[in-house]
Amino acid sequence: MPDSKPEQGSKIVNVTIVLSVVIAYAVIAYAVDKFSGTAGPGQWLNKKKIMQDHRAELREKVDRDPHFKNLDREAYIKEMEQIITMKHKRNLGNWVSYKSFTPNVSGQFVRTNDFGMRSSLSLREMAEKARSNKKNGIRNVLLLGGSVAFGYGSTDNQKTISGFMNEILREEKYEVFNLAQGGFNSYMDLFSLSAIGWQLEPDVIIAMEGYADLYHLGYESKGGNLAWGLWSGIEQDKNPEFALDFQYHNLEAICKLGAGPERQVILALQPLSGFENDSKIENDKIKKMWDYYPKIRALFASVSQNNNAQFADLSTLFKAESGADINFFDKAHLTVTGQKKVAQALATAVLNAGALASPENPYIRRQKIIADIAK
Repeated sequence: MPDSKPEQGSKIVNVTIVLSVVIAYAVIAYAVDKFSGTAGPGQWLNKKKIMQDHRAELREKVDRDPHFKNLDREAYIKEMEQIITMKHKRNLGNWVSYKSFTPNVSGQFVRTNDFGMRSSLSLREMAEKARSNKKNGIRNVLLLGGSVAFGYGSTDNQKTISGFMNEILREEKYEVFNLAQGGFNSYMDLFSLSAIGWQLEPDVIIAMEGYADLYHLGYESKGGNLAWGLWSGIEQDKNPEFALDFQYHNLEAICKLGAGPERQVILALQPLSGFENDSKIENDKIKKMWDYYPKIRALFASVSQNNNAQFADLSTLFKAESGADINFFDKAHLTVTGQKKVAQALATAVLNAGALASPENPYIRRQKIIADIAK
């Protein structure tokens, strides 16, 4: 009778190998979940999972949104992944450990310039256009904000908030420049305005924000908060009072930078799915923020009142609608329909702000001063 011990040994080896693979997989899965967003092996292991999850979520969104009915959805998803993935990001400089700009995306659905702005013009060309506008009596509007203001969820650059605003305001002699970037909050709006925005000779400055600064209070923040992580890494303790104060200071600084009789600031509170509207889109992913939003609204109103700025409360924009789902691409981002409605509301705010502004042209005045100094 043949010896069965080699066969038994082989089975033991096979079982051992299978168990080792299972245990290794469990360890890797735990590491991905435990250390995702942090430096080290966890982040490396997590990259593929993040993109797979993002792709699945984005596919669910475009399948739900009727605006994509006759569009190439897979092409759209691939273009959006260029915006999301970090490998395409551009460093702001060694002195700022933050990446958000995704430059030189040239697709069917989204186009960005050399600084990741949603524009076919380079930053230099934008500045030249803005200065030309000042000479020709056209007022420049800056739109600051995160991915909602950037137009995530839109099917084309022209069908974003800024695109629709330009269409509405063109005959009124305004041009809107979109400086918004995915992931921005009030801190990065302030950075963008102070470092870049002044190159565009603004007459009206719109900061469209809301939940991003306080999102970590309701939901886990992996990899540190967008602003605080610049200095302190991951914030372990949630501190609503500090978070509100931080946002207040940033918004107030934007107002102070934009102060002057020839320039107006608009602080716009973005809408949320299910808050002050009947949208059911991804309510489970945003409902924890509903309790914070009245506080954020009070903060925006207070900053505006104390700094001679306009407050545009867009959180109530869809309140009277029946079937507000059509406005939301997901929990906070807007569909083409939603972006068009926001654009109309902001265009009205811009026209009101323009009526309050001094007719004096600060650009012409500055050019005269420089000419006199240069003599």
